Amino acid sequence: MTNQIKRNLPSAVETELAIDFTRPVYLVKMLFTGSIVHVSSNIQIVFDSDTYIEGQVAVGSFTWNANGAQQGRIILSNEGNSASALILGGTINDVPIEIYKTYLISGGGNTAPQLWVKGVMNGSKVGASRSSIDVLSTTASTSFIPSRYHTVAEGHNWLPVDGEVITWGEELFLLRAQQ
Repeated sequence: MTNQIKRNLPSAVETELAIDFTRPVYLVKMLFTGSIVHVSSNIQIVFDSDTYIEGQVAVGSFTWNANGAQQGRIILSNEGNSASALILGGTINDVPIEIYKTYLISGGGNTAPQLWVKGVMNGSKVGASRSSIDVLSTTASTSFIPSRYHTVAEGHNWLPVDGEVITWGEELFLLRAQQ
């Protein structure tokens, strides 16, 4: 004889467990000055009234760096040199980028996209068939000054800088960073 413990799950949990999820789909929104580019890693998806063009991007793995920011890479298809033109047509450093993650549901449709990474583009490599763009995340409370984002690593610091001279009474102190 076995003991069976019956558990009741909330209906919302039961509904989610019944869904047959397949692989994730990434939606990438690049906010260039003057134009916004929407691309998807799989099928064409409409999200927030924006159409994400299918199969144009691959999202690499993202890791957390020592400064508390996510860093990773996206890879754009360079069909007809479209990615090269996008990258070389203007600077991509400090251009805002948002990456959303959704899952396809077996039988059609997808789950609600969730913001996965919000940050800035931070360098690129152009290739014949594909081009890659490095991405560095920013915090939700990022301050924006035209063409410049402040990340966790660049936040304001009240400490004086190395080499600053402080006057105390009639004495002068030269600050040096401790090694």
